[in-house]
Amino acid sequence: MRIPLPRRIEATDRPPRGIESPIPSGREGTDAHGRTASEIFELLDTASDPEATFGALTEAQQEAFTDYYFPVDEEVAVSLTPADDAAAAAIDAGSVQSRYGSLESASAAVARASGCFGGYVRRTAYSSVNIALWDMYTEGKWCGNGKTATSASFSRSWTTIGTIGWRDAGQIGKGAGVVSGQARIWAQRKMIFGTGGWDIQTMQPCLRLNGGGGGSKSQSVVCSIY
Repeated sequence: MRIPLPRRIEATDRPPRGIESPIPSGREGTDAHGRTASEIFELLDTASDPEATFGALTEAQQEAFTDYYFPVDEEVAVSLTPADDAAAAAIDAGSVQSRYGSLESASAAVARASGCFGGYVRRTAYSSVNIALWDMYTEGKWCGNGKTATSASFSRSWTTIGTIGWRDAGQIGKGAGVVSGQARIWAQRKMIFGTGGWDIQTMQPCLRLNGGGGGSKSQSVVCSIY
């Protein structure tokens, strides 16, 4: 899934008079991106006016910075654990695995098994140069009868930060329920990227865990049970 970037701050090839741009120009691959982006981050972090300093950078320098620190792609993974003997038997028999690469495959497998399961789904945000920026997790529990989910409950959500500048401002929404035979457990958090006291980008990502219910497809980034 592509996450749209915010509008890029306009810049000229030359810094405005009175503001220097000490960062080397040019783009030489992922490593060079990382070095240049880190140098820009340190510059903004110590600047008295980080927004004006960023605006003074060349377009190539701004792109090196945003390509490294701003998310454009995501990866989703699902982990399941048995919560009763029936669920444990399903995992032991191989009809339900402990890890899946998509919500759809996990949902389809659980829909075919009786018992109660716990699990979480992880969403990893990547920059355009494949830097893992942060992980978001939603965890919950649900039960099923082998054909449909019968109950669902939210447990918690949390994040881990992979890149300097990003921070978690907390959980801002949650919910759980059974819709059309599928357990749906969701959370929303507020993620902020900033430096030098300037918050450059704010995101409010959603992440939903689906369990049971015949394996019907649904979006992983929905902030509701519907």
